[in-house]
Amino acid sequence: MSVHQLLEARRADQGVGLVYIARRAKLPAELTTGAIVKRIRKWVAKAKFPPPVTPRIYRGELLDGADAVWVHARWDKAHVDAWFDNRTPPELRVVDDGYLRSHVAGLLDSRAEAMFAGGAR
Repeated sequence: MSVHQLLEARRADQGVGLVYIARRAKLPAELTTGAIVKRIRKWVAKAKFPPPVTPRIYRGELLDGADAVWVHARWDKAHVDAWFDNRTPPELRVVDDGYLRSHVAGLLDSRAEAMFAGGAR
């Protein structure tokens, strides 16, 4: 990925950065950006915090995961909010919602069959 492509991705990005995450985490205002980066790297590595969505190239190498966290990294707002709200990524909530709907529909169908098993009245 070229520098120009990285810049275009950054301009098109509507994600959130360190300031948003620090505010959501209620981190002390006196923390340096370096301290915030270190804390977020720990979260990505150990607490399943979502990694940044923007690529990071350092010395010609594409970094990902906790190594991709740096001052100018950007995150998907929905994933960050989900992590802070209930630590469940949005994709899993959709799957759970679909499961619940099908489960409830199955229950309703079986109860309707049982209710009308004796014939229509």
